[in-house]
Amino acid sequence: MTTSDSSDPATTPEKSPARGMAAGTLLLSGVLLGALAGGLIGALAGAFGPLLAAGLFVGFVAGTAAVIVRFRDL
Repeated sequence: MTTSDSSDPATTPEKSPARGMAAGTLLLSGVLLGALAGGLIGALAGAFGPLLAAGLFVGFVAGTAAVIVRFRDL
């Protein structure tokens, strides 16, 4: 009877159960950074609302892309 060794290349390492939470945090940080950038530029340009909305959209797209790249196997 043989026991499997953790250094055996045929075994895959166990994935952390917190990966979904990390992916959500990465998505949320992209949205918040996009909103911050859009809000700051909008405040300086005098068009706070429209540029805040645009920043939210761009942040969501960028956060989604970051999650896809980082957690492709999730």
